[in-house]
Amino acid sequence: MADYQIFSDGACDIGKEREKEFNISLIPFYVSLDHEKYYKEIEEISLDEYYTYMTEQKGYPKTSLPSVQDFIDAFRPVLQKGEDVICTTITHSLSSSIQSATTAKLMLEEEFPNATIYVINCWNITGSQALILMEMAKMKKAGKTIDEVLKYVEKVKADARIHFIVGDLSYLEVGGRIGKIAALSGSILKIKPLIILKGGEISVGGAVRSRKKGLAKLVEISKEHFKTTGENPKDYIACVGTTTVWDEVAEFEEELQKAFPEMEFISSFQIGATVASHTGPGTTGFCFAKKYEAYHI
Repeated sequence: MADYQIFSDGACDIGKEREKEFNISLIPFYVSLDHEKYYKEIEEISLDEYYTYMTEQKGYPKTSLPSVQDFIDAFRPVLQKGEDVICTTITHSLSSSIQSATTAKLMLEEEFPNATIYVINCWNITGSQALILMEMAKMKKAGKTIDEVLKYVEKVKADARIHFIVGDLSYLEVGGRIGKIAALSGSILKIKPLIILKGGEISVGGAVRSRKKGLAKLVEISKEHFKTTGENPKDYIACVGTTTVWDEVAEFEEELQKAFPEMEFISSFQIGATVASHTGPGTTGFCFAKKYEAYHI
């Protein structure tokens, strides 16, 4: 059995420390503030600079997906060592990263015909994508095969979720990710939209007039999810992510932990530029994914 390396595009927001801890190899997205020059997220432009542009200059950054060559350059050294590759990408509804990765896979399969290269649209983004990657890494450490890891991802991507609140819908509208009518009504009514990411698609989960009520509503939406699905929170790992609204994270985490005392929570994280370009700076969310042991793989 060949060894293998776990990859992901940079939309997972796993962070440098966890990237190193779990031995995940990232292929970053590109970010542009002036819509002309593009820089690799984190590597060439900091999140501080990025969020300053959004909050102080009220700018709308643009992102660009990793190129086919970016994926080839990341995969090839691993394949040259005789190892296999498994790579997750951001949900197809928010980016075509899966297409770049798949094209790279097809090209490299000609060069390395005996290698296994799996590219998976994981239907998730940011925190839930990171949680999935961490579980994949745990499986590798436990001696699971690349095919077993693939089986896990195909199962968990349907069960993982993000329930989040955005400051307004204008960034989703500018990015073409939600209907203009919904964005317009949100602007007029000055409401705080609640968004759900499931099955790779985003949908409006409700609206409130204050962030405090919004975060409380997210807890209720999450409780209802587990009640409706019959899933056991004990089988899940979770985290809270935010773009810039750090002052609300601690209380939000506390309420979630009260609601799900048996769920495993890891420390909160900052949502990256790829996702925030769509959701805006005032975004906070609850991310959760099922542990691999729960699937008995």
